[in-house]
Amino acid sequence: MVIVLFYRSAKEHGDRAFRWMWLTIVLSFGFYIPVVLWADAVPMIGMLMIPKTCAYVWTVLIGYFAMKKECHIEGESV
Repeated sequence: MVIVLFYRSAKEHGDRAFRWMWLTIVLSFGFYIPVVLWADAVPMIGMLMIPKTCAYVWTVLIGYFAMKKECHIEGESV
């Protein structure tokens, strides 16, 4: 549900900063679910935590750069 909300909101408002947020969430869950389900049976599947972490870092960077841009714009208008 969060994925759909991020996708619709970014598309509706033409939000360039958050246009890929939905994808980062999908990737994060997509890599994490197999680990939760099958890591006991296939330990190497735990390697999927690496791309899951990369997706999570991408999510954080999206938010960071959006916040940085917003602070920069507010600072110029003062």
